[in-house]
Order: sequence, then structure tokens, then C-alpha cells
Amino acid sequence: MRTTLDIDDDVLRAAKELAQRERVSAGQVVSRLLRQAMTASQSPAPVAPEGVAGFRPFSSSNPQVVTNEQVNAIRDQEGL
Repeated sequence: MRTTLDIDDDVLRAAKELAQRERVSAGQVVSRLLRQAMTASQSPAPVAPEGVAGFRPFSSSNPQVVTNEQVNAIRDQEGL
């Protein structure tokens, strides 16, 4: 089936390189990778709420967002 998608340049380049190595079309590579992504048994990583600065580098049973104010307060306490 033919369709038009907007794909980032680097993603298309990687798909074409992979297709060349596997001797298949870029469309076949993209279809296979999308199919794998849609049927993956792993649940996606939690996404931080929109508008909240920071990141969660590790999963946690009690995730908390650390603000710049909290970091600065600890720096002041530690004399850094």
C-alpha cells in the first residue's frame, strides 16, 4: 500500500542504510520496525507531564520531580 509520511531525515537515512544491508526495500524495513514497535510486550517508559522541567533517569516505585529550587536548597545546605 502506498502512502505519504513525514519522516525525520535521520530516520529515513537509517532505514535506507538498514534496507541496503538487508537487501530489501526501505518500505519493508519501516513496516517491519513499526510492526515490532506496535507488538512489543514492553510497556513504554512513563512520560513526564507536559510543562514540567527535568527528567527521570531511573524508574522508581515512588517517582518524584526534583525542581531547581530543591537542588539549589541542597547546594546551599552543603555549601556548594
